[in-house]
Amino acid sequence: MLVLLRSFAALGKKYVYKMAIDEVKMEILKRVYILFALSLLPVSVSFGQVESFIFQGVDRQYRIHNEQAASEGTAPVVVHLHGLRNRERMEKGRETLDLIGWKPLEETAVKNGFVLVQPAAYWGQWNLFTGLDNTRLDNGEEFDDIGYVFGVVDKLIREGLADRKRIYVSGISDGATMLVRLLCHPDSPFAAAVHLVGSMPESYQQDCNPARPTPFMAIAGTTDRILFYDGRIYPYGRSLSIPELMEFWRLKHGCTGQAYELLPDRDPDDSSRVVSITWNGCTIDGAVKQLRVEGGGHAVPGFNPVPDSRRERWGGHNRDIESAVEVWKFVNKFTMSL
Repeated sequence: MLVLLRSFAALGKKYVYKMAIDEVKMEILKRVYILFALSLLPVSVSFGQVESFIFQGVDRQYRIHNEQAASEGTAPVVVHLHGLRNRERMEKGRETLDLIGWKPLEETAVKNGFVLVQPAAYWGQWNLFTGLDNTRLDNGEEFDDIGYVFGVVDKLIREGLADRKRIYVSGISDGATMLVRLLCHPDSPFAAAVHLVGSMPESYQQDCNPARPTPFMAIAGTTDRILFYDGRIYPYGRSLSIPELMEFWRLKHGCTGQAYELLPDRDPDDSSRVVSITWNGCTIDGAVKQLRVEGGGHAVPGFNPVPDSRRERWGGHNRDIESAVEVWKFVNKFTMSL
């Protein structure tokens, strides 16, 4: 009997021991699962902070994200120009400038260690040419948005944040059109640029005199219902088609050929495909590129869905690529010779 009891006791100890081991295993598995789940969540993004300086006698603001990328020295900087914004909402939102944010690019800045700066058109509309609404000061003077954006860049350099050889620019819609104005200026400080669902007025061509051609990529949808892929004649003049825009920059870079690639169809249900077109034989290797979104509209391609109402107004939304990631992949290949 005593032997039997001892046997049961030994079995009990083994059972308790096994239970303890199993509990430890379960706890480890739980923690691994939690860590895996957290890894799938979006990168934490700070809300950024609003900075300002006096320009043309008014307080001009901009948002800065991931400033800590320059905590140990200068860092790459992407200057991103927003699209058209409502004047009243812009005035009410000056304190945070949330209205001009582009979250995917903010997340990309954190992941890749660059500083993101988002200047703000004072009344919500960039001064693309004379005659536009909301592009004048109260005294009637036109906003000098070229001088303002260059002023933001100069301020970042003086503050020791920006690596002067790696300052880039991107823009969406009207912001992309403003980007072209900046690139055409002889004092442009940008090492590379990405033009997103934007346009280029025909009138810009005659005054485009950059000191050096800037590496240039465009992302454009063939069914854009706002800024048409094939160009359009507006009251202010003609807007170039996207093929004409790319030809303009091809000539600037002296490119002699093209290579095409149909990118993977990540989302077969979005009724669109992305064709990558890279010009070759350029004075700077890989300096001219287009991501042509067949069936894409005015919304930039991205993994996050857009409302049906926006697709109805703007055209199709491609989900095969994340535009913010493509911005960084392109510009990160280039540095400016000083």
